[in-house]
Amino acid sequence: MTVARTVLDSGVTIVTEKVPHLRSATIGLWSEAGSRAESPRDNGIAHFIEHMLFKGTSRRKALDISREIEAVGGMMNACTEREYVFFFAKVLARDFPLAVDILSDIYLNSVFDPDELERERGVVLQEILMVEDNPEDFVDDLFHESYWSGHPLGLPVQGTSTSVGAFTRDRVTAWFGDRFRRRGLIVSVVGNMEHGRIVDTFERQMGALRLGDRRPPDAPPAPARGAFLKERPSEQVHVCLGAPGIPRTNNRRYAARVLNTILGGSMCSRLFQEVREKRGLAYAIGSSMVLYSDSGIVKISAGTSRDKVRELLAVVGDVVEEMRRGAIGDEEVAMARALVRGSMILGLESAEYRMSRLAMNELLFGRIEEHDESLRQVAAVTADEVRELAGSLLRRDAFSLAAAGDLPGGAPLAF
Repeated sequence: MTVARTVLDSGVTIVTEKVPHLRSATIGLWSEAGSRAESPRDNGIAHFIEHMLFKGTSRRKALDISREIEAVGGMMNACTEREYVFFFAKVLARDFPLAVDILSDIYLNSVFDPDELERERGVVLQEILMVEDNPEDFVDDLFHESYWSGHPLGLPVQGTSTSVGAFTRDRVTAWFGDRFRRRGLIVSVVGNMEHGRIVDTFERQMGALRLGDRRPPDAPPAPARGAFLKERPSEQVHVCLGAPGIPRTNNRRYAARVLNTILGGSMCSRLFQEVREKRGLAYAIGSSMVLYSDSGIVKISAGTSRDKVRELLAVVGDVVEEMRRGAIGDEEVAMARALVRGSMILGLESAEYRMSRLAMNELLFGRIEEHDESLRQVAAVTADEVRELAGSLLRRDAFSLAAAGDLPGGAPLAF
């Protein structure tokens, strides 16, 4: 596998990986214009723009975009996260020029037609209602909003009905022209193609573009400690626990991934075994390390019945405290390390995974980390490193709690 990187005069960074056995080309355009770049007034505008980029250009109507890509058996999609937005296409390698033309067209020439904008506003408002109806999504947004109150990282990615309802075409196009047209724009391509050919193709499409300066970083968020409770009709009480974690750039990120696998990131994890397998307190229980550019969260999520929620929190607390004290065996670390390495290797069978990995390396580090280097980093994680990290991150008094549903009576829920 061959990886390469070029920065065009326009400011666009192109990162590629040649994979000889692939018959497809997977192309992504990545911008740092995620919801973290928004204000409360503009909350949801990046996600709204993501939708509008598929609604017509000066050369293509919305239906033309879908027809052209699907006529060659390809697909397109997009995603908005808190720190970035990306839209991508996957086609047969022979149709690479067509995919580049369409992706470049929607980025350079979207018209933001007023009628399409109104129709898409209705679609996004329905998406917001869908998120509010999904208890897992609702409690996750409740946690972020409360935990990082007042900071852009606490804003819901999809926005609110109020903010989205107030978007005008002028505000949308101005925000797009500012936030999406800055240095930090990345093109990530994976396929059986030469780097030079890819660079030349995008140079022809984007050579005249001139990106503005990179957006200066905002201040790191300051977490709020507490219990954030929301009473609402639901068959279960859904809980989300979170404590300060580490940023993506921290050199302990590989140890954190191993630690998370032991905590709640696998079927053999402590939380899955103690909460589900031994006590039957929940169908779904798990943990994650949410890593941002300058901060992070150790997050635990579960749903259980009203009469079991206090017991569930107590069991989770016991697991967290036991691991904080260092009760993590060498064999347990070795198994988790093997699971992490295996999942990374299996991920390499996906061109989408490779494309995303290239882009995230460029976004975070400004360089490409070879696959073998990442695997070596995981293999080098020691049991002592994992125990030390557990001691610093898994302090029970550092966790905040968000819970939503038919909350039990008596004393308020606490962790």
